[in-house]
Amino acid sequence: MLSYLRIENFALIDRLELELSPGLTVLSGETGAGKSIILAAMGLILGQRAAGDLVRQGAEQAVIEALFTIDERGPAAAVLAEDGGAALEPGGELVIRRVVNREGRNRVQVGGTLATLALLGRLGPELVSVVGQHESTSLLRADQHLALLDAFAGLDDQRGQVGRATAQVRDLDGRIKALGQELERREHRRDDLLRAVEELEAANLRPGEEDELRQERHLLAGAEQMGNLGRQAFDGLYAAEGSLLERAGKLRGQLKDLTAIDQRAAGLAAKAEEAFFLLEDLAMELRAYNGKINFDPERLDWIEARLHQLQRLGRKYGGDAPAALESARQELASLETGQDALRELAAQRQTALESALALAEALSDRRQQAASRLARAVEAELAQLGMTACRFEAQFIPPAGAAVATDKGPLGPAGLEGCEFLIAPNPGEGLRKLARIASGGELSRLLLALRGVVAQKMGLPTMVFDEVDAGVGGATGSAIGRKLAQLSRGAQVICITHLPQIAAWADSHIAVVKQIDGGRTATALAPLDERGRLAELARMLAGPDDQGTARRHAEELLAAARRQKQAQ
Repeated sequence: MLSYLRIENFALIDRLELELSPGLTVLSGETGAGKSIILAAMGLILGQRAAGDLVRQGAEQAVIEALFTIDERGPAAAVLAEDGGAALEPGGELVIRRVVNREGRNRVQVGGTLATLALLGRLGPELVSVVGQHESTSLLRADQHLALLDAFAGLDDQRGQVGRATAQVRDLDGRIKALGQELERREHRRDDLLRAVEELEAANLRPGEEDELRQERHLLAGAEQMGNLGRQAFDGLYAAEGSLLERAGKLRGQLKDLTAIDQRAAGLAAKAEEAFFLLEDLAMELRAYNGKINFDPERLDWIEARLHQLQRLGRKYGGDAPAALESARQELASLETGQDALRELAAQRQTALESALALAEALSDRRQQAASRLARAVEAELAQLGMTACRFEAQFIPPAGAAVATDKGPLGPAGLEGCEFLIAPNPGEGLRKLARIASGGELSRLLLALRGVVAQKMGLPTMVFDEVDAGVGGATGSAIGRKLAQLSRGAQVICITHLPQIAAWADSHIAVVKQIDGGRTATALAPLDERGRLAELARMLAGPDDQGTARRHAEELLAAARRQKQAQ
């Protein structure tokens, strides 16, 4: 429900605060007092566009604030959760604040968090339903008609089952399409893949081969120089006259002779002995090394050609030829396994579609049965609201939203059909879409009838009725008041009216008055007590004249409304 509304510097309103209660609240007042301005300010809270010329003369910005109390598991809370921004206060309280400056720029806060007009646009219909001569309403949207029919027939659970089953079919369709496109892409590459595998397999690739060949090429390319260096080292160490080993042998003998004379030289002789044998071992190893050096120009040419081949294959197939071969083999194999997966998905899709169609057909049968019951119930309600000759029909149309083609027709998220309400308000007229009804009063009464029929079966936001009394007399007005009072038992109802027969049914009555202060006009609110209600009803009945008779009539209206409320 809407608990509190504050409007500041908006059109004729200087500062206005409105505390609202559950039940039926009536706003009344002289023509031009500002009732429509309050409705326009409420529209800004619900996401309607604003212009800078709505800011009160002399002010820089207009401010509208509203406090709602909402069901923490209801659709409004779901919108907030989906947006991921604002959070509810304890107890489900939500504050919405909108500031409009003279340039038409907006600042929106939802739950204390900056928000967008788009969020207000999604959130607004879940908070307040406004119906009036110049107001757009969800009732005009055909996508809402099916929801009302389902709520009336108690089909919400079945509708949810159909939605989930249809979503499963669409998910499988998406997976089938994606896999099919991937397999088609691979199929177009089949010849390329086969050629790649043939060429790469013919190359007898071996992991790590290129690195090994590069190392061998390096050695072969330096073999001649390595041989020269190795021979020179061996000659200097062992083979040449005056080699290092020959001189080490002489040194070895000299130190042996010295030891024979002076035993203190024994350590030196031992080291010379050790050095001689180390040099001899080195000479033998060097000779063996030189024997392994092989300068093979033909082998070097073959390695160069092989490396060139591997590099060409690497450039052609993405850098790593062995990895490219394995990838091509796997992609070819996946063409076969992919076809198996595609057939499995198709089988799953057929099963899911059959299940979804069975659920949708059962839902369609119940909707067909409910449509005529809804029409009769709405026509009965409208007859009590002064539209005795009005005809109403729930017509089935193709489903809205993305649909799955089936042999039973398109299957949408809500089933095999959509629904659109048609109405013929007057005798001799053909049935027409609600959007073509010009009278806001007729539209308001139709919504009142529909809401009354389904009120106990679906959650309702705060409802605001404007012009619901357009073109009706006293008896019909009293019937409308009674319906509004009945509806307000399960939802907060706000009604702007000029008709005392409706105002008499209010749980709370607020007068909208125009005041002149300091040469400036301003709209104000006056919550009415029992005496004030009598005075306001008398004014609505007779204007400023004949207050005695009008007051007695007002007392009778209030008493009659109280008796009927107690009897309900």
